[in-house]
Amino acid sequence: MKYIFTLLLLQFCFFSINSHAEVADIGVSLKKAYVVNNSFTSFYQTGKYADSYSMICEMAQAIPDPTNNDKYISKPTLGLKLELRARATYIESITGIVRPIGFVVAVEESGETLISFTPLGKNVNGLWDGDVFNSWNGTSTKINVYSGDQEKKAYAHFDLRDGTGLFYKTSSRTHPDYFLSKCERILKKNLPVYEWK
Repeated sequence: MKYIFTLLLLQFCFFSINSHAEVADIGVSLKKAYVVNNSFTSFYQTGKYADSYSMICEMAQAIPDPTNNDKYISKPTLGLKLELRARATYIESITGIVRPIGFVVAVEESGETLISFTPLGKNVNGLWDGDVFNSWNGTSTKINVYSGDQEKKAYAHFDLRDGTGLFYKTSSRTHPDYFLSKCERILKKNLPVYEWK
């Protein structure tokens, strides 16, 4: 009995230390299932599809005002947009509400991606520590996203109520690099539905 208890304790320690949630990598097709952090469950594709929402903003360069250090001049850049892009959906069992998941933040200029990152999680001792799919719930109006690593190469926050926000190339910057404006939800059709198993 003591031997079995010791084995179970070692197994628990092994999984607690070494298990971590998989992440849906940018540019890689979504997997049929993902391992969930510190759990024996998985998040899997049901074979169903549903419509949900991403969020998109127009961007304009924030240039410091030479006459006032606390103000910025907005320099619009035609075709420059930031999108909080849903890659899949999850249907809440109680409410039946379809919620977008698996986000990528992409900064695009005239359709060409300049910057992209997953907005949650971090790299801890060489292992990804974060959600399989990050969790903007599609209904909140104030949204904060940052790149999914320890360096936090980019950071953005925006408010859907007034349709504005700010974008920083690194989270350590105290001054914004871009203004976000005309932020709105956009419909994404036929996204794969995931469920817990």
